[in-house]
Amino acid sequence: MGLSDQDIVALSGAHTLGRAHRDRSGFDGPWTSDPLKFDNSYFVELVKGDSQGLLKLPTDKALLEDPQFRKYVNLYAKDEEAFFRDYAASHKRLSELGFTQPSLLRLALKKTMIAVVVSATVVIFSYLYEINTRESE
Repeated sequence: MGLSDQDIVALSGAHTLGRAHRDRSGFDGPWTSDPLKFDNSYFVELVKGDSQGLLKLPTDKALLEDPQFRKYVNLYAKDEEAFFRDYAASHKRLSELGFTQPSLLRLALKKTMIAVVVSATVVIFSYLYEINTRESE
């Protein structure tokens, strides 16, 4: 998908908000003690280990088992600003997957093609008008 290990860990931090619902996922409960606050508490709780009443899915625990993921979990547990910065960048990347900004050249070519079509249409209608006017005389 084009996401890095850092992106995956940062985006997992979205679990700091909300909760799982049994009817939708088969799991129930919040990941943090304040599921209405966006902060780094998901990572703090993850590093602490099992906490009564808080959800830890196998995918959450996998972030601790993989050394590449774990370094970001530890960073975000200690540095909320780093989490905010990286989350914003990762969320932007995720949101833009599949989107390519049109190049200036392609945009210029598109505008030129439209101008050519409009000009050709004006010439053709002018020619037809002229023919029609001559036939009417």
